[in-house]
Amino acid sequence: MKVSTIFALVVAAGAAVLVVSGCSTSGPAPITSPPMGPANPTPPAKWLYVDHYGTLYEYTLPLAGNSKPARTLTEWPNIHIPPQIAVDPGGKVAVASNDAIRIFHPPIVSFEPSHAELTIKLTPAITEIGESGADLIDLQYDPSGNLWLFNNLGGEISELRTPLTRHSIAALTLGFGQPGSKTSGFTMVQGRFDVSSALYVYANSTTRSRLFKSGFPYAKPFSSTGINLAQPDFVDASQYLPTSKNPADLLLGQYTGELRTPKPGAPPSPPVDVMGQFYEPLQPTQGLIPNDHVNTVVGALIADPPRERFYTLLLIDGELDVFGLPLQGGAKPVLRLSCLGGSSGCVTRTQHLFLAPAP
Repeated sequence: MKVSTIFALVVAAGAAVLVVSGCSTSGPAPITSPPMGPANPTPPAKWLYVDHYGTLYEYTLPLAGNSKPARTLTEWPNIHIPPQIAVDPGGKVAVASNDAIRIFHPPIVSFEPSHAELTIKLTPAITEIGESGADLIDLQYDPSGNLWLFNNLGGEISELRTPLTRHSIAALTLGFGQPGSKTSGFTMVQGRFDVSSALYVYANSTTRSRLFKSGFPYAKPFSSTGINLAQPDFVDASQYLPTSKNPADLLLGQYTGELRTPKPGAPPSPPVDVMGQFYEPLQPTQGLIPNDHVNTVVGALIADPPRERFYTLLLIDGELDVFGLPLQGGAKPVLRLSCLGGSSGCVTRTQHLFLAPAP
């Protein structure tokens, strides 16, 4: 899963509409070569952003046992429902309500509207809009800094390409959950990208949950990875420092399923809910079982390959835990920090983790 250091950017002139069986794609013709992401290896991040239900805590890295947030900020002052939030590779922060997006340039000192570098009003040219606005369930930047909106109103994923302006419209729109597609009956929960800009969506149906994938440039419909894996994060060997002794390609996340492949004629093992690690590329013919796991349930996870660490937030109480990377089966956190948001902001609430570089 290596990423070359230079990719050509080829953009077709004019507009095009592509319709792929089971997956609608609209907007200008997509870039046909993977865009150039951040330089490899990834330099160590300066900040860890911890989002607890609309409050952002900024920690300076590396963490220590006495680490405290350098800043604590309300992400969208005077809003009833916490916004969606994303951080781009350069440290810009986007927050989105049901009717607007605000972009903030680092260093992030306030989320007051007056500090926003840019405000983009959501319109039907960007995403599906209802009487109460959009139903955004996630917001993500891809490795090139393009901003993606995940909207369960109409089952729509929209791309806003950099550079963003207040007149930006969707450059690409992907359908999700349409009848007849492999995602039919599924509702989006969260989106993710790997270093090659492949797009992943974790989604639920009434009977199961799955992680779906659409490879760059998204011309083919989403297909299932066959794994029930929430909070997925992808680690590429190129992201470690040259001194790393084990620069492994990994897929981490909260796994629900069997922990062993049953022998012929034997009943399946009971499903578990654990934090799991898969070595990539996945080997479906050998069974999609985690190579290592820890008996914990996390609500957010992000890897920090240069430090050979990854960070998680416990779903039950928002505790910030630090693990070694790659994960060792049964490992204990090397560091634990309590959530500072109290019961109203920590207990089984929406939470995210982001890394940001020095500006």
